[in-house]
Amino acid sequence: MARLFLLVTLVILGQTSLVAQESPRPSRGSFIEDRAAKKLLEAGDARLEADETRKAVEIWQSVIERYPRSKVRFEAHMRLGDFFLNRERAYDRARAQFQAAADEENRDADARAKALVQMGICFYEVRNYGKCFAIMRDVIEQYPVSSEVNRAYYYIGLGHFQLGHYSRAIDSLEKVGTALTEDDSRREKAEAGKRLFIKIDDADLAALEPGQSIEVLCETSGGDSEKVRCFQLGRNVRVMLGNISTQLGPPQQYNETLEVKGDDSITISYIDEHTADREFNRPVTRNIPIVANAIVQMTDGAYRETLQGVVLGKPVNVQITDYDRDRGASVESVTAVAEVYRRKTEEELNDEIATLAGANSVEVSQDSEAAIEPDPYKLIDRVELSLTESKTVQLAESLQDEDQAADSPSETTVEGVFTGVFRTTVPLIKAETVVSDDDILQALTGDVIRVTYLDEKNTSAGANSVQASAKCVDGNLGGVRVTRSVISDEELRIRTRLRTADALTNIGNRYKEFGLQKQADAKYQQALEVCEDVTRDAVKLGGALLEQTYVQLWEIYYEMDNLNLAAAMATRLQREFPNSGFVDDALLQLADVARTQGNINRAIGIYNRLVSMQSSDLRGEAQFGIAACYEQLAEDTDEARRSQLLDRAFQEYKKVFDQFPESGRVGEAVSKMANHYYQQQDYARAIDTFETVLTDYPDAKFLDVILFNYGRCLYRMNRRADARRRFDQLISEFPESPLATDAKKISDALARAGV
Repeated sequence: MARLFLLVTLVILGQTSLVAQESPRPSRGSFIEDRAAKKLLEAGDARLEADETRKAVEIWQSVIERYPRSKVRFEAHMRLGDFFLNRERAYDRARAQFQAAADEENRDADARAKALVQMGICFYEVRNYGKCFAIMRDVIEQYPVSSEVNRAYYYIGLGHFQLGHYSRAIDSLEKVGTALTEDDSRREKAEAGKRLFIKIDDADLAALEPGQSIEVLCETSGGDSEKVRCFQLGRNVRVMLGNISTQLGPPQQYNETLEVKGDDSITISYIDEHTADREFNRPVTRNIPIVANAIVQMTDGAYRETLQGVVLGKPVNVQITDYDRDRGASVESVTAVAEVYRRKTEEELNDEIATLAGANSVEVSQDSEAAIEPDPYKLIDRVELSLTESKTVQLAESLQDEDQAADSPSETTVEGVFTGVFRTTVPLIKAETVVSDDDILQALTGDVIRVTYLDEKNTSAGANSVQASAKCVDGNLGGVRVTRSVISDEELRIRTRLRTADALTNIGNRYKEFGLQKQADAKYQQALEVCEDVTRDAVKLGGALLEQTYVQLWEIYYEMDNLNLAAAMATRLQREFPNSGFVDDALLQLADVARTQGNINRAIGIYNRLVSMQSSDLRGEAQFGIAACYEQLAEDTDEARRSQLLDRAFQEYKKVFDQFPESGRVGEAVSKMANHYYQQQDYARAIDTFETVLTDYPDAKFLDVILFNYGRCLYRMNRRADARRRFDQLISEFPESPLATDAKKISDALARAGV
C-alpha cells in the first residue's frame, strides 16, 4: 500500500516539544534575575547596533558573570559565540561559548541544536573536518526534527567537498532541505512561491534499480498540470522524493513550474502498480490547498530594504507579502493596523508585576513566567491601514560585462497582477498630544511603531498574528557619505590591515580549492605584503597584536606551501607566546611539516608534546600523527624491521580509538586497524572492524579502500556473493575512486562465474 506525503518548503523550520523532568520550583528571585539579565542582554545588542563591539562583548560577558543561574545566560553565550565566529573569526573562543550554550541545563532543545551546529562550523573553519562531521552527525541523531539538521547535512557536504570526496559531498548536499519536522510529516498544505516536495512511501519501490525514477502528476484547480519525477533517497529503500517550484501567475502547462493563485488547491496523483490487497494500477491521490506565511515589513521609499527605524516627520512605508491573498489577475487589497508604543517607566512596570503576581508574595514557576512578564510598552496611537496589491512584477538585473557590477533594474510584465505584495504609506509626525481617528501616527523619539497583520491562511493550524517593529528617530536614515577617513589610532590601523590580510588569504584558499593556483598565489602574495608591512609596528606594540600577526604570517606561509618559513613562524609563536591559544595549532602544524619533510623523529617528538597538553583539543590529532609516523617509517625501512614498525603503528592507531573517542580521527584510525588485520590475514577480525567503520564512521576517509579490502576479505573467506555486493557498493558510491576500475573487473568476473 502506497502512502503519499507532501513537504512544502525547501528550508524547513522545526519545532521540538520538550517535557521537563520534575525539579525544585525556583524562587521568585529567579524570575526577577531573568528579567534583569534580559535587559542587560538587550543593552549589549544596542551597543552592537551602534558598532560599539567591545562594549557589547563586555555587557554580554557581564550577563554570564552576574546571573549565573539565569536561563538568559545561554542567550548571552550564543551572542558571544556568534560574535567571535562571524566578526572576529576567533574560532576557539567561539567554540567555547557554543559549548556552554549546548549544555543540558539549557531546556530549549532548538537552541541546543543550533549551538551544536555552530560548534561544528567552528571546527569546519579550522579544517578539522573529522570533528565537524562527528558533531553534525550528533545533531542529526539527537535532534531529528530540528531544522538545524539541514545545516548539519550542508556542512557535512562541504567538508567532504574540501577533502575531495565528491560522491559523499553530493549525497549529503542532496539531503539539505529534506529534513522533516513532526508537523511537516503531517502537513496538508502547499506554500505558494516555494518549492513543493513530494514524498512517496511504497514497499514496492525498494525493488527499483539505482537511478530509476517514477512519475507523479500535479494538477491545480486553476488549470495547470505538471509531471514530477521522483527518485530514491538511497539504495534499496521504499521512499522516493520529488520536487517542483511554484509561483503566482496564470497557468502554463508542462513548463516545470506550477502556476497557482491564493485560492487554488493542488491534486497529486500516483499510480500504485501493486497494492497490498493484490490490486493493480490503483491511483493514489492527495489534494492540498495553497497557503502562504505572511511577512510584514517597514521599508525604505523604494520598498527594497527593511528598516529598523522610521523618521519622525516622514511617511512610514508598509509592505505585506502574503501570496495566498492573490486571487487572480485583478488587484487585491488587505487590511492591517499600525500602532505607536512608548516604553513604560520602571515604576509602571513594577506596579504591573505586583498586580499580576498578586498582593502577597507568590511562588512563580518558570512555566508561568511568560504569563507574568508584562509588555514593557504601552499603546499611544492607532491607525487602521488598507494595503493595495502592487503592480510591480519581477525586477531582472543584468550584467553586461565583468567591469560593470549591475545595470539599472528593468521591469518585465505579465497580463494581470500576480505579486501577492501589498503596500501603503501612513504619515508619522512628532507630537506630544495624540489626536484620535485622524489616520496620522503621532509619536516621540524612542517610541516604537508596530504594524500587525492577521494572516488567516498559513502553514499552521490556525490564523497567525504577524508583526513588524521599528523605532522612531529624528534626522535622516539616508545613506552615509564618507568625505574624509583617517585612522589615527595605530592599533586600529594594524588590526584593519591584519583583517585585510586574512581576507586575501581566504580568497586565495577559495581559488586553490577550484584549481586556480596562479590566482591563489597572487592573493597569497598580496596578503604576505600586507602582513609584512605591519610586522615592524606590531613588534613595537607587542601583546595580542603581535601574536595575531605571527598567526597570520604562519597561515599565509603554510597556504603558500613554504613549509620552512611556516615552521619557523610556528616556533617563534611558541617561544614568544607559550600560553597562546594558538600554540597547540602551531605545534600540530610544526609536526606535520616535519613529517612531510621526512624528519620523522622530530615529528614524533613534537606530536608527543602536544599529546601531553591536557587542555588541548588536538591531542587526538597528534596521536594519529604519531601512528602515521611509524607507518611511514615502516614503508621506508627494510623487511626485517617493517613488521615490528607496523605493529607499533597499529598500537598507536588503537590509542586514538581507546583514549580519544571524541577525536575526528577515530574513523580513520579504525580503518587503519582493519587494514592491519587484513595484512595479517586475520580476515574475521578485519571484517568486524570494517563493519564498525561503515556503521559508526560514515564520514571516515578512505571508505573506498575499506570497501575494496572488505570485499577481498569476504572473497578469501569464500563469501563471494557478499564480496560482490561490497565491490558493487564501491562502484556505486565512489565512482571517482581509482579502485573503482579494479572493483568493476572483479564484480564482472564474479557475475560471469554465476555469483
